[in-house]
Amino acid sequence: MTFLPYTIWLYITFVCASLSSPNDTSVHTLDASDCPSCNTRTLWNIIWSCGITLFACTWSAIHTNVPGMEEKAFTVHSRRLFTMVMALIAPELMVTWATQQFFSARAAAKDFNDEITWTVTNGFFAWMGGFMLYVDGKPQATLTPHELLRFVRDKNVDMPNITEADIEDRSKGDGLSKGIAILQLVWFVTQLVARYVQNLPVTLLEIDTLAVAALTCIAYCLWWKKPKDVR
Repeated sequence: MTFLPYTIWLYITFVCASLSSPNDTSVHTLDASDCPSCNTRTLWNIIWSCGITLFACTWSAIHTNVPGMEEKAFTVHSRRLFTMVMALIAPELMVTWATQQFFSARAAAKDFNDEITWTVTNGFFAWMGGFMLYVDGKPQATLTPHELLRFVRDKNVDMPNITEADIEDRSKGDGLSKGIAILQLVWFVTQLVARYVQNLPVTLLEIDTLAVAALTCIAYCLWWKKPKDVR
């Protein structure tokens, strides 16, 4: 988690840059003639840049669980929207959630390795509701990893050999969507760094956006091996 110290350093740096010195009572002005493009940075430009960055980070970072048997599309989309709102309001909760799922998936993979070869992706898939119990060809219930492991050890169910590649084929997360989100974040951070180097002001909205984006990136790293939008 070496990403976190750099994030904190960037955050403190931009906060300090956005605040004026307490002993400085002079009014600073900027001559637009010296910078032809300075007058193009409007309020809507800032809001649009921050909004696109937040949407790209939260939409690509959120990895929801497998929907239940009786859940409709409206319920699934509503849950995703609620998770996105929570990621914007309290991103530290999403990081906590992702951390818990990561360690649970790793522990499940370790437990199942005594019976069959599993990776962290298999562990994620089990905890997100990827395995269902069928009786006479009809679905009965979703199995937790502990229930599945007990059934396998008791020889009550036939454990299919599902590889990591099979799970990734069901995942809706692709390299293009991940790449677009990463490029948007890199472009946003580059703009802030450029303004800091040129001693130009940085708004508090941009600092808040940087903080939220950094936390969602931490959750994104923890969920990197988790299948996305599996149906």
